[in-house]
Amino acid sequence: MKYIKQILIGAILLCMSLFAYSQEISSQRTSHVKSQDSLTIAKHSPTAAILYSIIPGGGQIYNRKYWKVPIIYTLLDVSGYFLYTYASDMLLYRREFINRRDGHTDLLLPALAKYPDENILSMKQTAQRNMEIAIAATLIIYTLNFIDAMVDAHLYYFDVSDDLSLYWSPMILPNPVNTSPSYGASLVLSFK
Repeated sequence: MKYIKQILIGAILLCMSLFAYSQEISSQRTSHVKSQDSLTIAKHSPTAAILYSIIPGGGQIYNRKYWKVPIIYTLLDVSGYFLYTYASDMLLYRREFINRRDGHTDLLLPALAKYPDENILSMKQTAQRNMEIAIAATLIIYTLNFIDAMVDAHLYYFDVSDDLSLYWSPMILPNPVNTSPSYGASLVLSFK
């Protein structure tokens, strides 16, 4: 339980730091720009992407990365399923252990009658640990939703054209220590 509090506090602080992100706004990155025929054209705003990300996938829709939305919801659904399953199991085992400890034999579950008290307590602790892992996974996925929207919004106008190219090629270099050659790879970044 102490880990849940630490994870929640960390997630809240991380979310707050995302909203507190600031930078100088140059004249080129204003929210609206006048074009030559005096029409107003809206610019892409990283702050708006972060605010839309409060709803999972909203920032990705704002950034026009529609293919990421099903991935986010699938990951959140899977982690939510495990969270629900492990929380239900933990509550079931906890109730069984309390009923055994207090002597309420009429409330005991027949499916768990074959297990001793120590095993019931161990199964409850395992389910609780798995539930905490599922909570952490859900928070990580939700935080990655924010980070992805913010990074995509900041790189929205980044030029990826044919003028930039990065490729690798194998290399064979002479080795000054012995007669055998050294093998490696070379990365080449070219601007046209």
